[in-house]
Amino acid sequence: DGLTARVRRSRKGAVPVIVVNGKDWGERQRFTLAHELGHMVMDVADGVDEEKAAHRFAGAFLMPADALWSEIGKHRTSISGKELIYLKRLFGVSIQAITYRCKDLGIFSEPLFRRLFQEFNRLGWRSPPYKEPEILKAEMPTRFKRLTFRALSEGAVSESKAAELLSVPLHALDALMDVNPPNEADAANGG
Repeated sequence: DGLTARVRRSRKGAVPVIVVNGKDWGERQRFTLAHELGHMVMDVADGVDEEKAAHRFAGAFLMPADALWSEIGKHRTSISGKELIYLKRLFGVSIQAITYRCKDLGIFSEPLFRRLFQEFNRLGWRSPPYKEPEILKAEMPTRFKRLTFRALSEGAVSESKAAELLSVPLHALDALMDVNPPNEADAANGG
């Protein structure tokens, strides 16, 4: 679902890059980004499963223990679907990721964890197309958008290339840009 790589730049050395599936829903992309960040920053000891460690890193990064405890307490014997949806909105991660994190922190017992995942299976959330309630929108990094518009305005890319980079149809590009730019006098005066 994600990939971590180092990309060489001319004369500047390599830079780390994380790539995610642009078609994934927002909470999946967010978790994948944090997971891949874990691969980049962790020095995993021999004998430790690196994928599991990256998953736990992502859970801790996106749902800090203190924040989760303050929302739902340190020990739960049950939790409602509405609470799980609230937590999903709050932390921007899937209900399943919340459930794993709560188990890792000891908030959920193993029996509660198993019951919840049995329910997720029954509801079809564990198999494609992974339809949890309240699918969150993917985030669009604003810096990438700004740099794309800069490249477009400076003639470094065409409108069709800018639309491709921003994953929008060509006809929708104008809607993303300020179609009424400030006049030169406003720009000169900082307005």
